[in-house]
Amino acid sequence: MNNEFTEPPEELRRVAEEISLLRRDIQTASAALGRIERRLKAAFPNYPSKKIQSKERKKSQGTLSLKTDQELQSFFNDLVACTQTGGDSAFAAKVGELIDADVIALAKEVGLSSKSRLSRPKAADGIRKRVQEAMQLQFEKKPNSNQ
Repeated sequence: MNNEFTEPPEELRRVAEEISLLRRDIQTASAALGRIERRLKAAFPNYPSKKIQSKERKKSQGTLSLKTDQELQSFFNDLVACTQTGGDSAFAAKVGELIDADVIALAKEVGLSSKSRLSRPKAADGIRKRVQEAMQLQFEKKPNSNQ
C-alpha cells in the first residue's frame, strides 16, 4: 500500500535537518554582518557601535514615573469609577491619558508585578483585571451593607 504521508520518525528527521540548515545559514549571515560592520567602523570612525544604540534605547524606555503612590491610587480609583459608568471604552480612554512609565508604575502599584521590564500592553491588561476585581468586590459589598 502506497502511503502519501511520511512516517513520524522520517518527518522528525527532515525537520531536524531543516533546523540545522537554518541554524547554519543564520550563523553565516551573522558572520557576514560582523565583517561588514568591522569594515564600516574602519572606514568611518564615527559609525555608532551596537552597545551605544542599545543603551540609548533602554534609556528612552526606562523613564520613571513622576507620579506619587497617592496620585496613582487616586487614578486607579478614577479608573474604577469611569469603567463602571462607561465600560471598557472609558477604561481605554482613561489609560490612554497616561504615559507608558505611569501605566507601568500604576501596574506595580496595584500589585501586578515588580518586574522592571514590563510592557505597556501587559501593564494595561493587568490594570484592567485589577479594575474588574475592584468592581466585583464593590458589587459584593453593596448587598451586605444594606442588611
